[in-house]
Amino acid sequence: MKNILYLLALSASAVLAEDLKTCGNAQYYPSQYNCYDGTFLCPITNGVATLRCGDACYFASQYSCSNNQLVPFDQSMPNDLMTCGDAKYYPWQYVCWDGNFLCPMLNGWKATLRCGDACYDTAQYTCNNGQLVQISQSCRHKYDVCYDSNSGYFACCDGLFCAGDRCRDPHDYNPTPTPTAS
Repeated sequence: MKNILYLLALSASAVLAEDLKTCGNAQYYPSQYNCYDGTFLCPITNGVATLRCGDACYFASQYSCSNNQLVPFDQSMPNDLMTCGDAKYYPWQYVCWDGNFLCPMLNGWKATLRCGDACYDTAQYTCNNGQLVQISQSCRHKYDVCYDSNSGYFACCDGLFCAGDRCRDPHDYNPTPTPTAS
C-alpha cells in the first residue's frame, strides 16, 4: 500500500510540474492532449496521439481522414492509396494534414504532427505558434518510466538503470548486508 501511495504522489507531482495550456475555452496538459487549430482537443492515449478528423479524434493505425470524414484503415488492403492534395499515399506510411500536407508515420503506427511547414514527433518536440520547440530531455528519477514502446528509451538519472520499463536503484536488487553486532 505504501508503494502505491508513493507512486500516486509521484504521478501527481509530475502533472503538477506541467504547465496548463489553453485550447479555445479549455485548459489542458500537453502530455495528455493535443490542441488542433487552436480550439479542438484530442487525447494522447498510452503515449499515442489521436488525430483530428472533422469533429472526431482517431488513431492513425485504425483510420485515415479523407475530406474531414473518417475512413477505416483496412489492414488487409495495405496497398490502397489515399489522396492528399495532389499526392497519393499509403495511410500506414503517412498522415494527411489540412487536405494537402503529408507527415510520416513512425514505425507504421505513430503519426507525426504538423507544425507550420514541418512534421514532428510529440516525444521530442511541441509546436508553439507554428514553431518547433524541443522538449528538454531531463533524466528520469527512481520508478519513473524509462522505456515506452512508442518513444523508446529515456535516460535514467545518475546511479539508476532501466529495468523493465522503470528506472531502478541497483541497491534494490543487490542490497548491502546489514552488519550484525557481535
